Amino acid sequence: MEEVRSLLTAYVTEDEPPIGLSGAAVLAAARRSRRQHLLTAAVAVAVIVLALGLAVVVLPHRGGVANAPCPTASDTRAALVDRLSCAVGRAVRSLLPPDAQITRLTVPGETPPADPFHLIADPAGDAPRDALFHMGVRVTDARGSGSVYLVIVPSPNSGGPPCKEPEEILCRTEPTPQGLLWLSTLSSGDILTHRVALATPEAVVQFWSNNSGVLDRAGVRLPKQRPEPTLTLDQVRRLALTPGLGF
Repeated sequence: MEEVRSLLTAYVTEDEPPIGLSGAAVLAAARRSRRQHLLTAAVAVAVIVLALGLAVVVLPHRGGVANAPCPTASDTRAALVDRLSCAVGRAVRSLLPPDAQITRLTVPGETPPADPFHLIADPAGDAPRDALFHMGVRVTDARGSGSVYLVIVPSPNSGGPPCKEPEEILCRTEPTPQGLLWLSTLSSGDILTHRVALATPEAVVQFWSNNSGVLDRAGVRLPKQRPEPTLTLDQVRRLALTPGLGF
């Protein structure tokens, strides 16, 4: 938890905007922190995020899911996670074909949650919102397998990540009523990634989607498993603007 806390401090307490926010970096810190906690506490399994999945969920009952109301409470971290998870799951499902299969991406030894979109909240403080919220799912359809990831970082700043990253082939910013929107497409070997971040006064919400169903880890070359990312850049943009993702 200390590694996650120190990583988020720059975004939560500094006066400058959260420049250079990297979903891969914060997720890697969360994984390392969670593994250290597991060893220290001698816990058999713990919920973290990302890796090749278990628990395949098919989507034949989308209508029932879409009609069920999401929770509204945010007074505890558990309630906030439930509310955010419902909003994220509903938004992603609405963009997928009816025959798509969703597999929770998990670390080895983890028991996946019943809801593949259930967010992990790695604490960075005592308040319900003071945490790194994240999740990742593998999506398989007729065109192959790809992934969809989410990171939400609490931040009082209104800035967004910069353009001109090394693997970037497209980058632009867009002002919206919710905050500054930052959109980019990155290419690394055979892997194409569409990434969008929304920087609001209270948080930075970042979604990304690529064309591999394998865990995105530093130093690991991902295999291409479909021609293009699971979601288009416009679809990832729609996810970032999903209502109900604020604190």
